[in-house]
Order: sequence, then C-alpha cells, then structure tokens
Amino acid sequence: MPSSELAPFLAPTRFVESTHPAIVAHVEWLALSALPPAARAARLFEHVRDDVRYDFLAKFGEDDYLASNVLATSRGFCVQKAVLLAALGRAAGVPTAIVLCDLRDHALPARFVQALRTDVMHHHGLNAFHLDGRWVLADASLDPKFLERKRLPRVTFDGVKDALLSATTIDGARAAEYLVFHGRHAELPFAETTQAFLDGYRNADFAALLSMGVSIAPSGG
Repeated sequence: MPSSELAPFLAPTRFVESTHPAIVAHVEWLALSALPPAARAARLFEHVRDDVRYDFLAKFGEDDYLASNVLATSRGFCVQKAVLLAALGRAAGVPTAIVLCDLRDHALPARFVQALRTDVMHHHGLNAFHLDGRWVLADASLDPKFLERKRLPRVTFDGVKDALLSATTIDGARAAEYLVFHGRHAELPFAETTQAFLDGYRNADFAALLSMGVSIAPSGG
C-alpha cells in the first residue's frame, strides 16, 4: 500500500490521540523502539488486552472515547480499547486502524440475551495493524479474567496471523461469530457507532439491563 494511503493510519485524530503526551510517554515506558514493527504491535496488543480491564458497558459521551482518558482509567469496553490500541500503535510507528463489526456472542448469558433482545454485539471494536505489506486483524477487547469467567481461550497475536476471539469456548461450545465488518477507520466514527448501538438495541429492556449494571442508552448531556 502506498505510503500516502497509510498516512491517515499513522496520524493523530480527535479520538486516536497518538501525539498526546500521556500516550507518547506510555509508549516510551514500554520500551518498544528496538523491536521490529510486528513485535511492537504484538507487545501493545498484549498490553491493552491484559492491562486495560474490559467493561461490558457502552458509552455515549465523546470524552469517554479519547485514548488519553481510556489510558488514564485503564478500563473500557471494546470500542474504547480499540481506540487506545490505535493511538498506542501509531505512537509506536505502526499503522493502526480501528475496525468495527457486528459480532454474535453465542456464549452471552441467557439473561443478557433476554434483556438485549439479541445476542449480536453491534459495532464491536477491534483493530488492524499494517505489517509486512498487509493488514492483520487483532481483537484485544477481552482481558484474561473476563476470558476465564467465560471459559474462552486467550487471544494471542504474533503480528503475522489474525488474532480474533475464539469461535468456541474451552468446553467446545459455540462462542464468537464475526458477522459483518464495517471497514477500517483512521478515526472513530463516533456518531455512526453510537447510532448503531441505539438502533441495534432499540428493543432492549433497559430496566433489566440497569439492574444487571449495564447501560446501553445515553444518560443525557
């Protein structure tokens, strides 16, 4: 891919704050400069996967998606983690995109399926790194403790092969099914993403979700 086409995936944006002092300092703290690009991407993937806690909680405030804020809280749901990984990747000199998709979670507990009225995670967030002349998918959304609770294998990324959530649990039951990919993005399409949440879950039982500590509707403001 020509360098001009990769440029947007190395540049900072409003949400992917790859030049923010905290993001730059964090990449320097991780001491990645001596590593080749694939190893840098793999190390950043592991860091976001393991050290940023996954929240099953959609957000609707723009500031919630700023990479610097996700870094500061060390927690977020899939899209927030994808924004942070994109910022860290670009700060480390690796072209990194945000990827959005619809994901069917066959392992979603029945009470959540009943409350959401679906087992599809609309606009699930993950990433793509441009390495050795091609894009490689990497889904760092779920942290080890969450995977353990759901009895899912850990996702590993070597910078060569796609790293996606497992199609089966450790026990052999169906788990993640990637349905539709909505493209690679240099910037988080905030309005499109939040509207996809509202449209996808318009029939949800919000009271039931709130009782389980989950909110997918904007609280206003």
